[in-house]
Amino acid sequence: MRKFFMWSRRRKGFLALAGALLLALSACYVPDNFKSEIRLGRTGDYAIAFWGDLIWAPLYRDIQKNSIPAAEIPTKVAEIQKDLQRDSHFKKVESLGKGRFRVEYQREGHLDDNDMVTFVRRNAIIIQIVSKPDGRVIVNGHTMKPSEAQQATTLGLDVKGEFRIVADGLVKEHNASEVKPFGRYQVYIWTIQNAFSPPPHFVMQREGVWPSQKQEQK
Repeated sequence: MRKFFMWSRRRKGFLALAGALLLALSACYVPDNFKSEIRLGRTGDYAIAFWGDLIWAPLYRDIQKNSIPAAEIPTKVAEIQKDLQRDSHFKKVESLGKGRFRVEYQREGHLDDNDMVTFVRRNAIIIQIVSKPDGRVIVNGHTMKPSEAQQATTLGLDVKGEFRIVADGLVKEHNASEVKPFGRYQVYIWTIQNAFSPPPHFVMQREGVWPSQKQEQK
């Protein structure tokens, strides 16, 4: 991977980032107390990092409502932990109790012309990166419905963190609350304050000649 995408061994060397992108409480991981970063290169290279908590909302809810026998909780926790550890990109998965796990996640690669990368996974999406044949790279977060966000808040899920995208390509759309220069790159920052915070949205144009352009040139 290019030098730009080599992750520093020191956490201070990372630009903190994170995404608070949420799914329905019936079957989802909810991020909290997190810092996360996506790095996007104009040629299609990418890297994702996440440090913080993932909460398996169904178990957290059942524990809060005392609707699961206490003797079953350790087994449920072990199952969830094992499920996360199936993905080798999780470098750390530590149970904090009540369905909450402290995790470290790192992944890097290259986006093809028509590709999709998700965190946590495709059936439990917190954030999604999609590359299109026309050269667009789209980053979106998945959010809760207002009723689900209210349920999360009522259960005591704060959903706080910071999400950043570091990019050196042509950015066409974004809803970041702050943008800062970082050498020849731009850093797009989202501060997630609660379950009602708007989801990140970001669109960048990759370099290169794409199929639609080739057809126009004929």
